[in-house]
Amino acid sequence: MNLEAVAAWLKFMPQQFRHFVESQRKPLEAALEEFLPLSSQPQVAGLNEALRYAVFSDGKRWRPMLTILGALLVGGKVRSVLPIACGVEFLHTSSLILDDLPAMDDADVRRGRSATHLVYGENLALLASLALLNQSYSLFARAPHCAARLVEEAARCVGTDGMIGGQAIDLTLRSGEQQSSDLFNRNMKTTALLQLTMTAGAIASRASKADAEALAMFGERLGMAYQICDDLMDALGESAQLGKPVGQDVRHNRLNFAVELGPSDARQMAMDLIQQGKDTLHHQFGARHEVALLCEAADLVVQTTASVAVAAGR
Repeated sequence: MNLEAVAAWLKFMPQQFRHFVESQRKPLEAALEEFLPLSSQPQVAGLNEALRYAVFSDGKRWRPMLTILGALLVGGKVRSVLPIACGVEFLHTSSLILDDLPAMDDADVRRGRSATHLVYGENLALLASLALLNQSYSLFARAPHCAARLVEEAARCVGTDGMIGGQAIDLTLRSGEQQSSDLFNRNMKTTALLQLTMTAGAIASRASKADAEALAMFGERLGMAYQICDDLMDALGESAQLGKPVGQDVRHNRLNFAVELGPSDARQMAMDLIQQGKDTLHHQFGARHEVALLCEAADLVVQTTASVAVAAGR
């Protein structure tokens, strides 16, 4: 996403969440620079450039911000959780690089500019993705007191019943008969990462089992809503507006929520899911400031989609 798109996204933010993002962006960017897994080996300048290109692309940093908020909600500190937030962002960026490859979604634009594999080649893009994934596990493994639990949770969310399984389902759906129930299975790509996004910082901050489960439930509902809204934006948006290709589901002959339910019902389902997630947070944590910020962050998903729908006349 380019700076213009980021500025537009910030404009839609509710005031409290916008102030939080603006206050945390500088330390987060500094931490991403510190932990970026650059190689010290000779003749690997291309790999290092690909890593910088993929990570420092003026992205929204929405997920690591949520990770920080999850930690603060259970009593954690920003400084101690920044490495975990970086791990989440590296993992997310790794998944984007893989998603864009010709063998996967075959996308040519990401975050408002050419996809990493088009600039540095598929070989270096794949290596950069693996380097970021590897670094995310390394950062999770350094967490004091809970390294094993955090790495295990990350492996579960990334694995064959998480992101990898969801991507496999996505590929299968393009070549065979599709059913409505398959839409929710495809969602594993998004829901698994958002579950980890919400729980990683909290786990690193010694969250109780009940607190971690509530955050995981919020992340799951948010992830499902996010995928529905992503389907809507793919159907209704424009590439310049979103910073990535649109019409991907049609191009891949892939069923999505916008087609299956229609734009209006799909938006309503997303809003219902977000409300369920917000109710979970309020039930577990009460009227905390961090709860209000997380609710604002969740509402932003639907608000952004609504703006796209209005622009499209839908």
